[in-house]
Amino acid sequence: MRLPSLRSWDDWTERQVGIAVVLLGLLLYIPLAGSYGLYDPWETHYSEVARQMTERGDYISLWWPGAPIDADHFWSKPVLSFWIMSLSMRLFGLAHAASGTMALSSRAEWAVRLPFCLLGVLGMYGIYLCVSRFVSRRAGILAAVVTATSPLYSLVARQAMTDMAFVGPMTMALALGALALFDDEDLPLPRREAHLGRLKLSWPDHPLFYTALGLFTVVALPQLVVNVVQLRWTFNLGHRFFSLPGVVVMLPYIAGFVALFVLLARLRYKAPLYLNIAATLCGLATLAKGIAGLGLPVIVFLVYLGFTWNWKRLRRAQLGFGILLALLACAVVAVPWHHAMLVRHGKPFWDELYGDNHWRRLVVGRHGDRGTFEYFLRELGYAVLPWIALAPAALTSIVMRRADQDPRRQGMLWFGAIWFVSAYGLVSLSVTKFHHYILPSLPGLAIVVGCFLDDLLKRRDVRAAGAAAVVGIPLLALVTVDLAAVPKNAQLFIWLFSYDYINTPQGRPWPPALDFRPALIAFAALFALATAALAWRRVQRLAALTLCLAAVAFTFFLLDGYMMKVTPYWTQKGLIANYYRMRHSPDEHLLVWQMYWRGENFYTENEVYQGPPDERTIFLGDRNAENLKAWMDRHRGHRAFFLIERSRMSQLEGMVPADARKSLKTVDEGNMKFCLATIDL
Repeated sequence: MRLPSLRSWDDWTERQVGIAVVLLGLLLYIPLAGSYGLYDPWETHYSEVARQMTERGDYISLWWPGAPIDADHFWSKPVLSFWIMSLSMRLFGLAHAASGTMALSSRAEWAVRLPFCLLGVLGMYGIYLCVSRFVSRRAGILAAVVTATSPLYSLVARQAMTDMAFVGPMTMALALGALALFDDEDLPLPRREAHLGRLKLSWPDHPLFYTALGLFTVVALPQLVVNVVQLRWTFNLGHRFFSLPGVVVMLPYIAGFVALFVLLARLRYKAPLYLNIAATLCGLATLAKGIAGLGLPVIVFLVYLGFTWNWKRLRRAQLGFGILLALLACAVVAVPWHHAMLVRHGKPFWDELYGDNHWRRLVVGRHGDRGTFEYFLRELGYAVLPWIALAPAALTSIVMRRADQDPRRQGMLWFGAIWFVSAYGLVSLSVTKFHHYILPSLPGLAIVVGCFLDDLLKRRDVRAAGAAAVVGIPLLALVTVDLAAVPKNAQLFIWLFSYDYINTPQGRPWPPALDFRPALIAFAALFALATAALAWRRVQRLAALTLCLAAVAFTFFLLDGYMMKVTPYWTQKGLIANYYRMRHSPDEHLLVWQMYWRGENFYTENEVYQGPPDERTIFLGDRNAENLKAWMDRHRGHRAFFLIERSRMSQLEGMVPADARKSLKTVDEGNMKFCLATIDL
C-alpha cells in the first residue's frame, strides 16, 4: 500500500487511519521496551509492590517490606498501576518465580513496562480522535505524532511508573469529553427491544453503548468481586466485636453498578455515552494517581466553558443527565478500593495517601524540588523536543488570529491551549516539584502545535512559518547547547523520568564511552532546517513531513539507542544478575549496606529482607554498621557479596574483619553509582 502524503490521508477510511496511528505508537514504544533494566527508585519500587501483590494474592492492600526504616505497607500511591503490573507478571509467568529470575531474564522488564506502553498509545490515539473529528484528519495525525514523539511522553510511556497510568486514560477521557461537548450531531440512536416475560426492555443499539457497558464492566466488576471475597470489616461496637463480610461493605457500589446499567439504557444520543466512557477512564486515572485523575479534566472543561461562556451546550443531547451518570460511573470505579482500604487500615491510610502525598506535597512541600511558575519552562525544552521550536508561535497564533470561519477548529485550538495552561498552572502551584510533573500538560500543547502546523499547510502561510522559525530556531539551539555542551549533559533526558537530580544536582559521573553530542547536534540541525523550510512555500509540505519523520527517528534514537546504551550504567539489574551468576549456592548471601534505592529489593525478589530480623542482609537505619559487623561475625567461614554505592567502598574496607580484608575485592563496577564486591569471611 502506498504511503500517503500529508494531503492524501483523506483517501483512507477512518478505521485505516486510526489503525495506522495505533500501529505507529506500538512501533515506537514496544519493540525494545523490555531489553534494558529498571531504573531506581520508581520503576523498581513500584515493581516490587506489584510483585508482593502477585505473591500474596492480595489485590486490596499494597505492601513493600523493603527496608528497616519503612513500614511494611505502601500507601503513597493508589492501586491501578500495581493491579496491571501484577496481572502482567502473572501473564509472563513470574508468579512465585525461582530465585534470581527477575535479574537473570528480561521477562520482568517486559511484564512491568508493557501495560504502560499500551496506555501511552491510548493517550496518543485519544489526541488523534478528537482533533481529526473537529479540525481535520491531517491535523489529528500531526497532533498524535507530536504527542508520541515528545521525549517526556515517550520516555514515561516506557517507564513502569504511575504517571502514564494517569495520563493515558485521562487524555482519552478529555478527548471523549470533547466529542461529547463539541459534536453537534444530535441524531437519536437506533434502539433494540426485547421482552422478558411481561417486562419490555429497550436500549440503544449502537457500538458506543456496548463499548460503554463493556468497559465499565471490565473495570468495575473485577474489583467489586475482589472486595467481596477478600474484604472483611471487623469493628468494636460497645463491648462487642462485630465482623461483616465484604459483600455488605460493597452493597452501595453493587447497587450503583446495577443502577448504571439500567440508567444507561435510557440514553438516546452519543454525547452522554462518550461522557460515560470518559468518566470510567477518569475513575481509572484516579485509581492511578489520585484526585487529579478526575480533578484535572473537570478543571479543563470548566475553564473552557467559562472562557467561551458556552454553558448552553450542556442542555443538549441529554448531557445534563449524562453528567449525573458519569459521576455515578466514576464513583463506582474509583471509590470501592479506597473504601476497602479504609476498612482494613483506617485513617492512617487516608492521612498518608491524601494528607501527606497529596495535600502536603501541594501546599507545604515534601521530598523534591522547589520552584515558582518558571520551574518547568526549562524542562519543556527537553520534554517536547523538537516541537519546542513551534510551540511559542503556535500558542501566540491562537491569541492573535482572527475569528476562524470554522468554529469547531477554533474551539479545538482553545481546548488544547486551555488544557495546556490549566495543567501547567496546576503543577506549578504545587510546592513540591519534579520534572515529570509537567507531563499532563503535553497532550494539550500537542493539540495546539499539531493544529498550527496543519493551518500552515492549509493556508500555505509562509509569514507565520517564517515568524515561527525566527523565534523557534534560536530556542532549539539553546536547548541543544544545554543538552550537548558536554557529554554529561545527556543525562538531562534521564532526569525527565527519574529524580536522580534531587540526590546529585550536578549529575552522576558520566561514562567516558558514551558521547551522544554528535547525534544530538545532527538531529538539532535537521530539526532547524525543516523548521526553516516551512517558510518556503514550494517545499512546505515536504518540510512538514521531514520534521515529522525526523521526530519519529529521534524517538527511536532516544528509546532504542540512548536508553539501551545508558541504562547498564544506571540500573542495578546487571550487578545483581552477576551476583546470581557468580554465587555457588544461596548460602553466599548478598549484603546490601546503606542502600535505599529499591532495585536491591525487586531484583533479589526481596531475599535481602526475608527471614528473621537478625538474618536479613539489608543494613540501613539505626545501628546499620553494628548490625552488619554482627552479621559478618556470625557467618565467618562463608563467602558473601556486597552491593553498595561506590563512594562507600572505602568505609566498607574498614568495617570487615581484619583477617578477611585482603579477600575483599570489587568484581563488577560497570555501574556509575553502585558496585558489586565479594569477600571470604
